[in-house]
Amino acid sequence: MIELRRAPRINVSWRCGIRMPDGHLLLCRAVNISGEGVLVQCPESLQLTQSYPMMIEIPGIANSDDIFRVACKGSVRHIILSGDHYHAGMHLTNMSDLHSELVNAWISRANKFAS
Repeated sequence: MIELRRAPRINVSWRCGIRMPDGHLLLCRAVNISGEGVLVQCPESLQLTQSYPMMIEIPGIANSDDIFRVACKGSVRHIILSGDHYHAGMHLTNMSDLHSELVNAWISRANKFAS
């Protein structure tokens, strides 16, 4: 299969939360992540093209017991119903440089072990 994505991504199982417009926190799970985006599994549908404040819990590279709570914004690019959950592809913005480096370190680490 030809890969059409612009950025490499890795499969993960990280907790995340999305702040909905009415103020409630939607608890989700990151399924895969790249330096530019994330695929999340959610119990509720999100609005296509909507931008949501979100937080992703990313384990540390050196010690996976260290959890970094990464604040960012996610803009919904696509969403599909899969079983009893929704899978939403989101473009990530407003992430600090340090947290972007953490994501890229995880991607590099996974690609190193995949080789």
